[in-house]
Amino acid sequence: MRCLMLLLVCCALPVQARDAFTLAGVTVAAGSQASFLVDAAGTQVPVTVVHGANDGVVLTLTAGVHGDEFPSILALQRLRQQLDPAQVSGTVILVHLANLAGFHGRRIALNPRDDKNLNREFPGDPAGTATEQLAHFFTTEIIALTDYLIDLHSGSAYQTLLPHAYSPVLHDEALDARTLAFARATGLEHIVLYDERPNDPANSISYPNTAQTRGKPALTLEIGHLGQRDEESITRVIEACRRALLHLGLIPGAPPPAANARHYSRLAYAESPVTGSFHPESHVGAQVQQGQRLGMITDYFGEPLAEILAPATGTLLMLLETPAVTAGETPVTVGVPVTTMPSTGEPSR
Repeated sequence: MRCLMLLLVCCALPVQARDAFTLAGVTVAAGSQASFLVDAAGTQVPVTVVHGANDGVVLTLTAGVHGDEFPSILALQRLRQQLDPAQVSGTVILVHLANLAGFHGRRIALNPRDDKNLNREFPGDPAGTATEQLAHFFTTEIIALTDYLIDLHSGSAYQTLLPHAYSPVLHDEALDARTLAFARATGLEHIVLYDERPNDPANSISYPNTAQTRGKPALTLEIGHLGQRDEESITRVIEACRRALLHLGLIPGAPPPAANARHYSRLAYAESPVTGSFHPESHVGAQVQQGQRLGMITDYFGEPLAEILAPATGTLLMLLETPAVTAGETPVTVGVPVTTMPSTGEPSR
């Protein structure tokens, strides 16, 4: 009889509800969604929190760290409408525009409040300049809450690029393997295994690297270019984000297989030795050989000054499309293929 009474009491107890989620002082109940403006570093940051009805990881998707890169900004507006909190297991943070001043100031990469690049000022400084304070906000209020992060970018107004992902390498085997699996899940066919950022959490420099130095897989995706807002790029950003959501179990459905991606061990840059006009003779996606001529620099009368040669054998990932070039600038970027995949020893394509 006593056992039966205990059973009846246990059955009568309410099921433990999933806790609410709080970001920058705004609390969002489980199974609900909220969009709001956060006051941060003397500016505002538009954020949506989709706090699922069921437990799971926290994924942050951020657009507009560079305010002139539009496809991801528009993509997250659409993705917000597609996510149903009742079907989400975990939490999705959408940072719609990280650099609002740069967006309205139409500035390439920079914040007009102090002419600094947000993606070079992490982990930030609460007593620093406007951009340093903004980086501190993202470190303490966004990265601190997230388990996985994707920083969404495009080529600038003067640059074409082949869509690709940066999968940071910190030479932590377990973390690097999780990050690469995350990158492959996005479906992008070109992945740079990027290890050029510091491993020091106090000097992490970029937004995704700040997450990585805190043990959280984080990617940079580059989709779109030339300051455009084309439908193809917007759709591709949404697709990559949805694939990431499936990979992490945040939305129902089977994750699609990873793309048969090319992997690159580093980026090789060709510097212009002179100032003048750049005339490209190749295109992004081309397979090039070290020493191959990829363009010409002329003077202002059209007379040749210098050749631009491929700095390595690989894939032409980024290319300067506007003619103006200054000595020391890099009009050509080549992805150098890896020969053996890290951790698994899987051969690269």
